Amino acid sequence: MICAWVLAMQMLFPISSNSQFSAVYERLPNDVQVIALIRPATSYSVASLWVKCGSAFDPPNREGTAHLLEHLLPLKPFNSTTIQIAMEQEGALLTPETGRNFMAFHLQARNETLAKVFPMLVEAITDLTVDPQVVEREKRLMWLETLALYEDPFWLVKTAIEAKLFEGTPYAHPPTGWLETLNQLSFPDIQRLHCTHFIASNFALIAVVPNEDTLTVLKEAVFRLPSAPEVATASVSLPDRNFLPPFDALLQKALNRPNEVFWGIGWRVPVKANEKIAMDALVWHLRQILLPNLFGQIGVVQEWKMLANPVCGEVALTITARLRPYTELLERRLKRSLSELAQRDISLSELNWLKRGLRLEHFRILNNPIRCVRELGWAWALYSDPTIVERYPKMIEDLRAEQIRQIAARLDLAKPVVWMVRKGETN
Repeated sequence: MICAWVLAMQMLFPISSNSQFSAVYERLPNDVQVIALIRPATSYSVASLWVKCGSAFDPPNREGTAHLLEHLLPLKPFNSTTIQIAMEQEGALLTPETGRNFMAFHLQARNETLAKVFPMLVEAITDLTVDPQVVEREKRLMWLETLALYEDPFWLVKTAIEAKLFEGTPYAHPPTGWLETLNQLSFPDIQRLHCTHFIASNFALIAVVPNEDTLTVLKEAVFRLPSAPEVATASVSLPDRNFLPPFDALLQKALNRPNEVFWGIGWRVPVKANEKIAMDALVWHLRQILLPNLFGQIGVVQEWKMLANPVCGEVALTITARLRPYTELLERRLKRSLSELAQRDISLSELNWLKRGLRLEHFRILNNPIRCVRELGWAWALYSDPTIVERYPKMIEDLRAEQIRQIAARLDLAKPVVWMVRKGETN
């Protein structure tokens, strides 16, 4: 059924990516990286500022500092309001995000509006001007955001597993920070992070625009980014211990049926830029074929989620589920299935099916400007190779079953972290 649907979509929407855009990769004199797709038929324009500084640079025991900086920068006073509201009044939408290795500030608008308001975004990013009362207000908003995450049992299990997988690294906490440490965030730490890392050489201008004239306006704006840090650059420091909130107690409160269990398993897998296509194919195979078949046969999985969370040079792959009841058969069968996948090549028909699915997903990305900008940004921030997006159709064409098997073997050899919570028991 899925295979037939994919084929039908490809017949209706033939994929000819290279004819739809021209790609621009340029390093400006002030060292800002420019990555852009010129698409005359784009439905709207996106210009995004990415900086290679995320939650991995949070000071020890003050997790959430980068996320708070992301909250504060668009709140720079502008006339009688803030820059973010002023941009919205012009018809532009700003959607910032913080990852472990990056922060990104996405600006979406009609083309003529984008060229007008983008310099306002650059002004907001370069000047951290904010009232102390605003800092405390945003800390409260972040607390409420994080509290909502703490009420999601699947997020709790996934985050607990990632904390164990990345123990001893700056990736052990989520980009949001911990609910328990947000009150410790301080404005001096935010200033230090901003002054140290928000410099031109750490930035990329990533855009999807209809013409080169618009791109020229955007490039002129980023010349205002500072070229050197205002304070001495500090290395990433690690906390004395990895803090993990009492997730078990929160999860037990969410168990409301007899024999119900929250369960998860995760692996940390090294992945290079040229292996991304094989990892994507393996994730697709697990999500669409292996796991639905496995969980359907065992019959105890009430609902489940899988997430492949990339950081620089690695991917944390997690599977979380609500079980009723728990059985050790699940882990044994999963281990056996992964071992079998690592020891045999995927058949030609399976490989072709995976390729069709990856082509369709890539087609969707290219035709959604904000998704396209995010893919370009991830390729730049995590793999230092933004050309991955443009080369992806050729990478799909050249994909071999052996490449997928090698990533599966790496996953099979990795030591998993298993997390399980049931009434009256803790990890």
